Amino acid sequence: MPPTPLPSNSDSAEASTDQNGTAETISDSGLPIARPIRRIAALVYDIFLLAAISIAYATLFFLIQVFADGNAATQVLTEGNESTRLEYEGPLRYLFLFGWWFCLALFYSWCWRRTGQTLGMKTWHICLEQLDDSRPGTSPFASWRQCWVRSLIAPPTLLCGGLSYLYCLFNREGHCLHDIWSHTRIVVLPKEKTRKQLNKEAAEAKNKES
Repeated sequence: MPPTPLPSNSDSAEASTDQNGTAETISDSGLPIARPIRRIAALVYDIFLLAAISIAYATLFFLIQVFADGNAATQVLTEGNESTRLEYEGPLRYLFLFGWWFCLALFYSWCWRRTGQTLGMKTWHICLEQLDDSRPGTSPFASWRQCWVRSLIAPPTLLCGGLSYLYCLFNREGHCLHDIWSHTRIVVLPKEKTRKQLNKEAAEAKNKES
């Protein structure tokens, strides 16, 4: 029986499959691009942190309004039962919504600028970096501008039936709309290595070349 030919490096570099059987597209830099299932799984992990931040922000906003205006909490009678309801009307409502988005966007931007990952992204071994020609895992972290652009575009595209993630399925390189518009990408890191280890190896390789 003739021996079975082994796959070449070029064949194995075209795609990789994670433990859930989800195919990952290989980026030009060599790292696989995160597919929607990984991104959504990381988002689910982050929801708990986002909920905590939202509760803290809403509480702080309410306390500030109470000190500024004693009528912040309005007593409403509903079917004979007394309940308390927050009423934000006019510009105050838009201020509340903008502040809420700002807090969540600041959380994401700080995490992306610091390590390229949120807690959920660390769990699923994915990392945000700039879309450039650097070696795998060594691309600079997204700039503050890129982080804010991404935070501005991602929520509406997600709320519109997951439009951005649907586009990802048809994009040749596996990028979502907010990836393209913010000039960033989310790559899958090797499970046995962290981003710091990859950066260290890249720095050592660069020193040897020089």
